[in-house]
Amino acid sequence: MHEVEMQKLFKDDQMIRPMVDFVPSSEPGGPLMILKPFEQTLWEARNTRPFSVPEIKWIMKGVLLGLYTVHIKDLVYTDLKMENVGMQGFENDRPNENIRNLIVRLSDCGPISKPSQREVTSLTYRSPEIHFGKPWSQSCDIWSWGIILAQLFLARVDFKKPGMYDNISAGSLEEKAKAIRDALAIDFNLHSVPYYAQDERISKLLPQPQPDTAYMWANSMFESGVAAEAQILETGYLEESNSLCS
Repeated sequence: MHEVEMQKLFKDDQMIRPMVDFVPSSEPGGPLMILKPFEQTLWEARNTRPFSVPEIKWIMKGVLLGLYTVHIKDLVYTDLKMENVGMQGFENDRPNENIRNLIVRLSDCGPISKPSQREVTSLTYRSPEIHFGKPWSQSCDIWSWGIILAQLFLARVDFKKPGMYDNISAGSLEEKAKAIRDALAIDFNLHSVPYYAQDERISKLLPQPQPDTAYMWANSMFESGVAAEAQILETGYLEESNSLCS
């Protein structure tokens, strides 16, 4: 089993949810992995209440450290999403007074892979290179991380509103993929990016450019007050934290 092999590879990495037992054969489902239990996922926590800014910073730093443990082995997580982030110590009824009580771990080793060109990643969190069939590597994980970060900040403004690229629910899987791909291409003005625009195959897939609406998502975040949380990028945000890894 690939996931078992990945669990063995990362057994000493504290930012990965560990396997605590393994049953080689069982009926009717075959071999079973037993993972360390976590109280909830980031997705479940996000749907409980809006996060405070310190909570967002701490959680996303933990996720980033988890990605780091994967990337230093020249691997790609490939399916970073809120459902694949385990959480412990989250207060459901009020912001955590001590954010260090929040434990964050990447919880699924199954998607971990070497860089490739095959289709990976859940639609909402899928990076442009994956959407357009380009080779991908660790950068696709950072894109997914950025989408989660944006969604958590947007939830502070309108808790009930679907997150970025999470509001396309109608149609077949192929139709949803195209809708998100087109929206992303417009939002980030991929027509202005030679890597995509100068590729004959991809240029035919790109929707008509709409430069006047490109990056309007950023304006919307600014108008909603998200820009007031600029401290997320303060110097020291990504500094080493031994306490987080303990």
